[in-house]
Amino acid sequence: MIDQLISEGEKLQHQIKQGTVGKYLNGVDFEAWVAKTILFLEKNHKDSSLTEKALVKNKELSQRSSVHTYEFLLGTLKAIKESA
Repeated sequence: MIDQLISEGEKLQHQIKQGTVGKYLNGVDFEAWVAKTILFLEKNHKDSSLTEKALVKNKELSQRSSVHTYEFLLGTLKAIKESA
């Protein structure tokens, strides 16, 4: 599952757009990937501080913070994979 989430996340990188205020990511594919990633973290790493941080970032998700949230979640998935 984690490999699939990482792969899906990496494919989203080409969807990052440049706006007037900075880079952003949006769309159904991005939202679905974020949701699946959050569900994975909640199910498999419930008590982790990274899961808690992901939940906060998800609540605060906006167009302005979308690329930062994307990078955080993809980095978290990669770190979990490497530490396993």
